[in-house]
Amino acid sequence: MKDYHTHHPTPAGGSICAVTRADWERVAAAEGMTPCFGIHPWHAHEVDVADLAFELDDWLSRYPHADVGETGLDASERHSATLEQQRLLLHVHLGAAFRHDRCVHLHGVRAWSELLTILKERARCNTLPRVHLHAWNGSHELAREFLALGATFSIGLRELVHSKAEERYARIPEGRLFPESDDAPADWPRTLALFRLLRHGL
Repeated sequence: MKDYHTHHPTPAGGSICAVTRADWERVAAAEGMTPCFGIHPWHAHEVDVADLAFELDDWLSRYPHADVGETGLDASERHSATLEQQRLLLHVHLGAAFRHDRCVHLHGVRAWSELLTILKERARCNTLPRVHLHAWNGSHELAREFLALGATFSIGLRELVHSKAEERYARIPEGRLFPESDDAPADWPRTLALFRLLRHGL
């Protein structure tokens, strides 16, 4: 099974996401991986939004197999001061993903509800791209609403070892929940084993 959200090349293949603009060349060159071009919300304050919009369109045109990400919102105390810039960048990423018919990888910390509101508005305007929510740890109610928008989810070791993992993920349908290593490639074998146990009891 492939790794649905990582920042490192892996023999399993999968989606390798950029964190900063400096990562784009590296992820584009990762063999056997789907590169994802984007700016992580932690680095929103480092980017000129207008420049990024043009550059992201250019890179997605040059790499027709690429997706978009990582992007999203982080409302934690450490990053909440840049939320307005994060929102602007998020819309740049979502717009590019829609125009190029790509999937966008979303990060959400204390912000799943706001992300849902943004995606619903895009759905109403018929400008919603395919979305993938990584490190998913939201409620059943939120999961159901994201599922209605066509979203997929991925979870890593941190989510899988949570005491409520079985309850939290049991209602997400087959084919909509996948494993990820995120920034911990060494955890992949254990992550995959726990994911299979969670989903199939294997």
